[in-house]
Amino acid sequence: MSSIQESIPISLPPEIFLSLLAEVQKIPFSLYLKNASFLDDTWEMAEYKDYEFVPCEVLGVHLRYINTHLVVTDIDPESVAAEDGKVHIGDVMDELYTESLRGAKRGRVRDLFQLYKGMPVYVSFVKARLPDGQIYRPISRLLRQLDLDLSLVGSQGKYGTDAQDGQLASRKPAHALLQEEEQDEIPVHGPDGKAEFTVVYRGAYPLGEDGRVDRIHDSIESVTNDRGRRKEVVKIEMTETGVEVRRLSDSELLLNHSYTEVSACGRRTDMLLFFGYIAGETTCNMAKDFKCYIFETDDQAEAHYAGRAMPHQHKFGWKGYVPSGTLRRKVLCHIRAD
Repeated sequence: MSSIQESIPISLPPEIFLSLLAEVQKIPFSLYLKNASFLDDTWEMAEYKDYEFVPCEVLGVHLRYINTHLVVTDIDPESVAAEDGKVHIGDVMDELYTESLRGAKRGRVRDLFQLYKGMPVYVSFVKARLPDGQIYRPISRLLRQLDLDLSLVGSQGKYGTDAQDGQLASRKPAHALLQEEEQDEIPVHGPDGKAEFTVVYRGAYPLGEDGRVDRIHDSIESVTNDRGRRKEVVKIEMTETGVEVRRLSDSELLLNHSYTEVSACGRRTDMLLFFGYIAGETTCNMAKDFKCYIFETDDQAEAHYAGRAMPHQHKFGWKGYVPSGTLRRKVLCHIRAD
């Protein structure tokens, strides 16, 4: 008899149930449906980061597939992923273009890059290290299965060096820079937020429909080899919205490009006094007439800063640019699953 009584469901009067629902409506909920890939292992929450990278065919990270997760095992120096120190060894690539990668078939990352070719790269990572510096325990177990050197976790690899200046890549990532450190890294003058450099304008090189970052390499070579080009001392200003180039002698505006028109900026490793940027006649994804604008300075450090100030100045705005950095004959910007 007791067993029958225990199986009888308890019902609430409709008025009481509705009053409970009315109270629940007053409770603030902040549901974050991401960062759920390791909830089967632990209730401890890892740090989760959503990043937007510039349009590129590949990102520059090496991935290993282990227990349905894609773990970053290496990062190519000077690649898109290496910019600003956002992605680190040990991080788990969790989403790409809002599609979950947990349990994804091999080659799915490559397929998504092809599907969204020419668009900014939206990717999410479960960070290997917690804010206190400890390795997230579920990821730590994956790394041990991969036999990965735990001393590299949270870094960008053994070869994470700044090739253009020979400095060790121990620099803090962008999100960890203090305000005074950030001002040392990217010199900005004046209260209007402009970064200004006095340099020599060497000229422009036509590129047609090709606005890729690696075209800066041959553009610098072509412009500097043309002895007939006129050199002009100019002031180049990177504002919040674009880049302006004015002749120093009379302040005449020579060039004016918004950042939505700029597809690339950077310099070469073998000609460190030169830097340039590529811009089209309209927004990058619609432009058909790109040109590379080349500048020269007598200070390698200034060329380095100038090449980096352009993306830095509009870090809170449009991000469809190719970030600065040292350029090689072949841009190290690929993704590979080991």
